[in-house]
Amino acid sequence: MSESRDTPSKIFQMVLFALTLGLLSYFCISDNNLMTLLCSLPLLNPYWLMGAFGCVMLSWMMESFVTKNLVAASYKEEYSFRHAFKVTMVGQYFNLVSPFAAAGQPMQVLALTRQGVTSGIALSALVRKFLVYQISVTVYSMAVILMKYSFFRSKIQGFMALAVAGFLCQCAVVVLLLLFSYSPAFTTKLIHGCVWVFTKLHIVKNPRQADEKVKSQLEYYTKNNREMLGNRRMKVRVYGYTVVQLTAVFAVPFFIYKAFHSPGAPVVDMIAAQSFVTMISTYTPLPGAAGAAEGSFLVIFRIFFREELLRQAMLLWRFIAYYFCIIVGAFFAGMDRKKRRRFRHGE
Repeated sequence: MSESRDTPSKIFQMVLFALTLGLLSYFCISDNNLMTLLCSLPLLNPYWLMGAFGCVMLSWMMESFVTKNLVAASYKEEYSFRHAFKVTMVGQYFNLVSPFAAAGQPMQVLALTRQGVTSGIALSALVRKFLVYQISVTVYSMAVILMKYSFFRSKIQGFMALAVAGFLCQCAVVVLLLLFSYSPAFTTKLIHGCVWVFTKLHIVKNPRQADEKVKSQLEYYTKNNREMLGNRRMKVRVYGYTVVQLTAVFAVPFFIYKAFHSPGAPVVDMIAAQSFVTMISTYTPLPGAAGAAEGSFLVIFRIFFREELLRQAMLLWRFIAYYFCIIVGAFFAGMDRKKRRRFRHGE
């Protein structure tokens, strides 16, 4: 029965993967971009190239510090950076291979509970972490728009409206998260509505029991959230880590630019350009925002890269910022699955 239910989901995932792979293949094959990049790799500056990989790894570390701080704030036992890093990489993998990055947080909750963290603390910490990230990226985007919008608008007419639309979507997500976190009445109505829908779809068989269970978890989350808000030092730390995380990710194209021995181009402008790429492509319903990420990179970064280098730079950026994360994250996700199989066998 469960296998028959999983079949449509697997088919859907396979279609999305095929579409994503097809888009990547198109960018690699058109104009022989991949072969040109491979031939030019020995000519790249290795130190700047390592710096690009280092930026991605720095972003992982910063996210792990955020997870560690938020979990440790409520967890009675010692919570190590090693465990937080594993949770981060599990989230990285499932965020990048699922539409809208929808699978990342549920799998992180699962990873935390397997480490001995209660589901209430895990859910509370991850919702808070998501809120911190969304507020940080929204404020970051607002600062970039205020400082650099006129510059990019003069260079790319018409295209920057998409960045503003992406920014407004980020604002809407932040508002919903704030309502969820600070308005128990709104959250209770939302939960009742979800339980009602799931009951009508015959997903929830006992609505009263499900409602009571979710309500108790919500009360625990609200209490835990208030305790976290009272810790000002921790708030400064997690927001600081998140800003460094975002800056590291946004700086990757600059390091690639320098690896191609390109002169000029202020790092602030390139960080701003990458933040616009993120604003435009974040809400694309394909894993890793496939298509939108590559397309917006090609449009925006043509300001900086020479025409003959632009597509090579895009492929290299995509590998470092996306596929490299999947490769490393898959290792941690695979370890987690092996542990689950051993646990079930032990039962």
